Amino acid sequence: MVSTFAGTRRTLFDIEREKRWRVWLLFALLVGMVFVAAWVACFIVTFSVFLSFPVVDTFTWVFTLKGVGLILGVALAGSLLYWFTSRLGARGRLLRAMHCEPLDSGDRYHQRLANIVEEMRIATGGPRIDCFTVRTLGLNAFAFSDLHGEGVIGVTEGALARLSRQQLQGVVAHEFGHILSGNYVTVTVSCLLFGIYSELGDRLEEAALATGSTRAAPFALIAIALRGWLWVLQLASSVTNSALSRARERQADVAAARYTRDPLSLAEALRIISRHPGGAGYIPEGLAPLCIRDTQSRIPWLFGRWRTTHPPIGERVDVLLALANVSPDDFAQQVDAAVETFDKREHWTAAPAASGAGRRIGVKTAAAVPGPAAATLVAPSPRSSAGGALTCPSCGAGLSQTDYEGLRVAVCASCGGRLVSTAEVGKILARRDVAFSDEQRRLAELLVASGDQLRRAALLARGHSGVGLIACPRCAKAMVRRHFSYEHAVEIDYCSICDLFWFEKDELEALQIIAERQAG
Repeated sequence: MVSTFAGTRRTLFDIEREKRWRVWLLFALLVGMVFVAAWVACFIVTFSVFLSFPVVDTFTWVFTLKGVGLILGVALAGSLLYWFTSRLGARGRLLRAMHCEPLDSGDRYHQRLANIVEEMRIATGGPRIDCFTVRTLGLNAFAFSDLHGEGVIGVTEGALARLSRQQLQGVVAHEFGHILSGNYVTVTVSCLLFGIYSELGDRLEEAALATGSTRAAPFALIAIALRGWLWVLQLASSVTNSALSRARERQADVAAARYTRDPLSLAEALRIISRHPGGAGYIPEGLAPLCIRDTQSRIPWLFGRWRTTHPPIGERVDVLLALANVSPDDFAQQVDAAVETFDKREHWTAAPAASGAGRRIGVKTAAAVPGPAAATLVAPSPRSSAGGALTCPSCGAGLSQTDYEGLRVAVCASCGGRLVSTAEVGKILARRDVAFSDEQRRLAELLVASGDQLRRAALLARGHSGVGLIACPRCAKAMVRRHFSYEHAVEIDYCSICDLFWFEKDELEALQIIAERQAG
């Protein structure tokens, strides 16, 4: 098999050889960083002792050949130990850091991603790939190695919802470019070694600030040195990862164009990703080199150019346009047309209809802002229908599984209620398939306009009696009556045991309308 980048043919032997020397270079950098940190720590400690007991010369030994050799040996042993421990459970730690979730076989959007990845794997002859998603409205994608010969590709829910199949295929092909080039192993190792400092540094710096506030000079000196050391580690991590990442992003873009024979789709995806108001989603800064776009909201002030992990998206788009022989003006028109076409495909399916009226507490509360007891609701206890199916907690009718935003959601055809899990709500808010009625839009506007009143009324009603609680359709325990969130004053019922939300008629659609307006 031959991997091709930017007109240069590289064999697997070349890829493996380059991967080996890059990994050894990372290990040498780790040893150097640990040595410097150990030497500075020894100097600070011995100098602090000298300040307390000036008659004893304790700090000059760190400048001797014997002292330097001893510190270097300790640094080498510590680096070897950290090198092997950092690779243990690498896959699981990265998945947790990225907040990844496995694909849902019953999710239409997830199935589309799985099909694209499998098609790309077969076409390129790549290794086994596991797919994951991240529950965020931001647009991003990433790939990393499990360090055992297999790869992981992740895509955010926002990207699954906002990108067309061709654009998503270009993004997946970009990640395959990293995987087939072999350099994603190097970047994965780099993030495991140095990326942890981006999170650990903030925590230790707080402790250092508390220590620095003491009057004792030795402790203050140690605190200052600790803060400086953490800053140097973060700077070295940022510069190292950016040096490894900038060139590989350009190479992966070119590789994706060759895999798909469609540079414009990836260019459109990059332009949409860069302009999306939802941003890149929450990805730890130390793991940004694994992603298709930079996660930093602004360029760092010191060594800004050398600390950015990705080249400007405008430059990447220009390269893809040159491959497609398309002018920037023509491309801008194509992007606008593609976005307009995609927008026309939004809100094209009808929501599951209801034969009766729901509770609509949100409307009543928004209109009159009643006292604590005005929201009283007497609901029937849930009971199992034939075959053990769930029944509606509001009207007692049976719940049926219905397609809603690509998911199979339990819906009451009688009163229009929806039973949705927390994970499903996150996916629904990122998608825009369901069409909204004028009544639902008016409800959303009413909830936004009366949000402060609704929040105050909910606060006053907290702890008061007179509010009838419905029972969870799954466990029959009383559900908690509350707003979906402080920001979204949509009244729902929640079961913490089953992690389920019960939305009455039009409440879920109103929540979607509010979330879409906020996301842009």
